[in-house]
Amino acid sequence: MKKLNVLLILSAMFTLLYIPGPAVALLVPEAAEIPYQINASDRIVIGTVSGIDIHYDHTIFTITVDEWLYNPLPAKTIDVRTETGKYLWTEDQAEFTLNESVLLMLRDEDPEKQLFRVSIGFPGKHSASDRGAVIEELKVQGKWQEENQTGNTETAGEQPAGPNSPSDTENIPFTGILWAAAAMLGAVEFAGKKKKYNDR
Repeated sequence: MKKLNVLLILSAMFTLLYIPGPAVALLVPEAAEIPYQINASDRIVIGTVSGIDIHYDHTIFTITVDEWLYNPLPAKTIDVRTETGKYLWTEDQAEFTLNESVLLMLRDEDPEKQLFRVSIGFPGKHSASDRGAVIEELKVQGKWQEENQTGNTETAGEQPAGPNSPSDTENIPFTGILWAAAAMLGAVEFAGKKKKYNDR
């Protein structure tokens, strides 16, 4: 019986160490709301998907810029990187199709090379028809500049991340390991209580 408990604990530990923790793939409910997405974004753009370059573990989508809605750059095309590639799929990443018109909430990856990521994963990708709702929220937050509307691409000042900005999972190392350790401790505690109950 003792060997069976040890075997169960070891197999649970092995399984949990190789399965990503639930925090890695879960999004907070607010992530679906435009105000939350704007606060988590460095820039907002409307454009058309004009190229798709699939790599082993990521994909680069080329976006032809139609209009900058927030914090514009003087770029006619930008690249958006997702962590989904030929042999890797990540469930919370935005997906694109060629010639698709999109409104994107972006985080800066390397703005000098016009490389970005979609904020918050798939909720940060919208249909271009959401333009009016996004502009209204930008106005409410005081981030809308009228020159954006006329297509002026002069760089606007960087907006600091607000206190409501979500933390990136890249800033939380070992999330999966922490979940595995917590599960291990729970399994050990359960096995100890089960043994104590069986000894009565």
